[in-house]
Amino acid sequence: MDDGPPTLVRADLPDAAADLATRVRLPEPALAYDYFKSMASVSVATLGGILTLGETVFGARLAPWQMGVAALPVAISGLLAIQGKTDIMQLCQGLKPPLNSSRIALRLVPSLYGLGLGMFLAFLALSYLAPGIAADLR
Repeated sequence: MDDGPPTLVRADLPDAAADLATRVRLPEPALAYDYFKSMASVSVATLGGILTLGETVFGARLAPWQMGVAALPVAISGLLAIQGKTDIMQLCQGLKPPLNSSRIALRLVPSLYGLGLGMFLAFLALSYLAPGIAADLR
């Protein structure tokens, strides 16, 4: 039994398409695909959590613009993860993706996700630790 990740490169591709898939693809496309799939799901769940908590539990403490500013990087992170999955699938089918953003998305997805979540927690902490400053921001 092989414990390594499954290969996503098709064996039945013509030589030109197989060459393209090996030249442009990521070193571990199966792991990158699973990572993007997970991050897309986590981003959607986090986005729902930010918006739900910001409207209900912490609605009196957070301004709507604060929720929007915190939710925007998380939403972009999820969109980049979906685009990365699409690029990987196109590469594995022997097609050249128009943008091939999967390499840069591996760096941007966690950065934007962490930025959005960190901003939400910072706005929340600021509303508790310095209520006067937080009230001025509203």
